[in-house]
Amino acid sequence: MVIDFHCHITTPGSRMPDPDGHYYRPIVPISPATNLLGTWAHDAVDTIAERWRTAQALKTYRSLGPFIYTEMSRRMTVTDASTLLGEMAANGINQAVVVAIDPLVPTMEILQACSRLHGVLFPFGSVDPHTTDYLDRFDAVLDMPIAGLKFHSDLQNLPIDSPRMAALMERLSRSEHVDVPVYLHTGNFPIYRPLDSPWERALPQLVRSFPEIKFICGHSGWDNPKAALKAALACPNLYLETSWQPPQLIRRLCDKLGPERLIFGSDFPLYSQARALKNVKIALTPEEFDLVTYHNAHNLLRKTAD
Repeated sequence: MVIDFHCHITTPGSRMPDPDGHYYRPIVPISPATNLLGTWAHDAVDTIAERWRTAQALKTYRSLGPFIYTEMSRRMTVTDASTLLGEMAANGINQAVVVAIDPLVPTMEILQACSRLHGVLFPFGSVDPHTTDYLDRFDAVLDMPIAGLKFHSDLQNLPIDSPRMAALMERLSRSEHVDVPVYLHTGNFPIYRPLDSPWERALPQLVRSFPEIKFICGHSGWDNPKAALKAALACPNLYLETSWQPPQLIRRLCDKLGPERLIFGSDFPLYSQARALKNVKIALTPEEFDLVTYHNAHNLLRKTAD
């Protein structure tokens, strides 16, 4: 059994972010030509993003932000639940977490898509943190049949150390749903304009403040895995998710943290599911692989996976 702990789909009500926000504007619309070009370049883009993490490389990525954002937008736009299921079948993946990012990818539509495949796709809910009644909406989300929660600091303009994030976690910690895991996006990805508040400092502060909540550090910090590992070593309720990381880095995280708090995720379709799984297979022993790709995730999802 293999569980992919981090996947996206586009639903009928999904939309791209307002280009005046904390992200870039696509430079060209999605068309058959751009889709074909992006498909051809898919592996090369993933290779570069996975392996080139120098300061100069990150500077170059940011100068190409609109181009990269166009490609990521294409991947999202052409992926629905059926596309994800086909990718899972091709890669031998049995179950997957599918995340909402309200208001861009609505929780209700993610629930509907996953409910048609009960036991195969696990929905993670979210909430728009910029509505006046966001806490009431959060209470309603917690009462839905979700398997977890997802917050994206860049897309939702919700820094990890923001008062609203703290209020959301306080509400969760006091609820009967405190066992629901929380996935937090981390990493300084060039397709988003940087926030003023660095996640590297904010993450351990939030996680330490709510030891009763299980948190997942998305992408193991991508360009700064040292900060993610340091936070996980200091916080036993923090797990590291492996998407966008090369085999040698996954091996290092496993050696330092142990396999019990590593979680396999792909970030499909933004990153290749086949490549993400291959990286974990290369990095880990068979026993570690079973923990990272199934047992750890199953334990976090026990409320809905059993």
